[in-house]
Formats: sequence, structure tokens, C-alpha cells
Amino acid sequence: MAARDPIRDFFSFLLGGVLFSMGAFLFFNQVMVSSVPMGLGLRFGRRAAGGWGGAGSAWGGGWGGGFGMSQGLGGGFGLLLIPLTIGVCLLFALRNQRWGWFLVLASVAALAVGVLQTLIMSFQPTSLWNLLTMFALIGSGGGLMFRSLMAYDDGKDRQDREGRDDH
Repeated sequence: MAARDPIRDFFSFLLGGVLFSMGAFLFFNQVMVSSVPMGLGLRFGRRAAGGWGGAGSAWGGGWGGGFGMSQGLGGGFGLLLIPLTIGVCLLFALRNQRWGWFLVLASVAALAVGVLQTLIMSFQPTSLWNLLTMFALIGSGGGLMFRSLMAYDDGKDRQDREGRDDH
């Protein structure tokens, strides 16, 4: 195997990082994130103009009976603050703080999951050319970065290992 040039590999890694970053930016720029207002959830069988008894309802040819499906945190969100408060209290009151840390970290994790549950992510319409360009930039950038990080094995390491085994 030919000797590797660290300078060339460094610039190859930088170029790969730039290409990968450009592709990732373009891809994530197409993703729109919104959230559902608390308590509204998804409503099926209801249209904005029709309401419950208008043309958009189940009676007027809609496809649902107007039932609601709650999404997100809803009414139990405040209950997560109780173990958080108890955990903070235990952290300040006790020397052995394992239970306090457990309650604080578990409550914060549950709150984070609840907030993430309310997010709605959608991919905006784009052309096939733009999508292929995004994935080509991500793939070529990742390939250049991985190639520049491959292990150097120009035979010297192998000779050194064999020399140590003989002694």
C-alpha cells in the first residue's frame, strides 16, 4: 500500500465535512416543524368551514364521526412536576442523593419526551433534482471523510510488530 499524505487527508476530510454539511443543511432546510396547540389534538371528520353539522361533517359526506384523538401532553403534563419537585427537595435535604437525582432526571426526561411528542414534522415539496443533490452531497462528503480517516498501514507498523515478536 502506498504511503499516505496526512496533509492531503486533512484537506480531504475538510472538503468532505463541507460537502456533508451542505447536504445536511439543504435536507434539514426542507423539513418543517410545528406543534399542536395544547388540548386541541387531531380532529377527524371536522373541516374548518363545515363544523360539526355543516357540509364537512359525517352527515354531509365527510369521512369521520367527528371524534377527537388527543396528541401530546394533554392534562397530565402538570403531574410530571410533582416528582421533579420532590427530587429537587431530596437533592437539597439528603446526603444520599441517588433518589433525588433519579427523580429529577426521570422527570426531565419525561418532560422532554412529552414536548417532542407534540411536534409535527413534514417534508416540504421539492424537486427530484434537489433531493438527489442533497443525498449526493451527504454521500460524497461522508465518503471523503471516511476515506481520509482510514487507518494508515504502509508496512512500517507491520514490520515493527514482527520485529517485537522475534525478540
